[in-house]
Amino acid sequence: MSNIKRKKRTNQKYIAIMIIAFIIMIAAVISILLILKSKTKEKNNNTVVTTEPTEEEIEASEKEEIKNMSESKRMKRYIGMFFEDIEEGKYLEAYSVLNEEFKNNYFPRLEDFEEYAKKYLNSNTLAITYDNIERLGNNKTGNMYVVWTTITDIFRPKLAEDEKIEQTNFVIIEKNYNEFEMSFSVKTDEE
Repeated sequence: MSNIKRKKRTNQKYIAIMIIAFIIMIAAVISILLILKSKTKEKNNNTVVTTEPTEEEIEASEKEEIKNMSESKRMKRYIGMFFEDIEEGKYLEAYSVLNEEFKNNYFPRLEDFEEYAKKYLNSNTLAITYDNIERLGNNKTGNMYVVWTTITDIFRPKLAEDEKIEQTNFVIIEKNYNEFEMSFSVKTDEE
């Protein structure tokens, strides 16, 4: 019997050791889960909320981008921005880049410009071809550029043999990168 008692005690010891080992494993798993949970909470608390860039940041980024462009690309960009404002109905923004003397002669009121832009410049189907760009200014007077463009509606019917699309000339005075004023050849119904 003593053999049976020894085996029983030995079995009881193994069972006790296994129960202790099982309790330690469960404690370890719980500890790991708690650590992971607290790290996740900490990570969520430290998460940086990304916000939209401010207007100043956008302007600085745009100015840096424009600074790295060639003269011709900058002029095309300025004209593109002008047409984009018109297309989006931001007539005041487009009007604000026009030269003061030019505005006084052709569009003394914003409403005059808006009416003209809707009639001649506001179409999603306009195609602009840049025919030539020349720099005329100097360091004292600023950088003046003349840009010859052909502006047409892409769905316009084919031209007759003797018919030509009239060019629109833009004069841009660049005071600094992304600081400019412009004027353009104005179409009239008499033409």
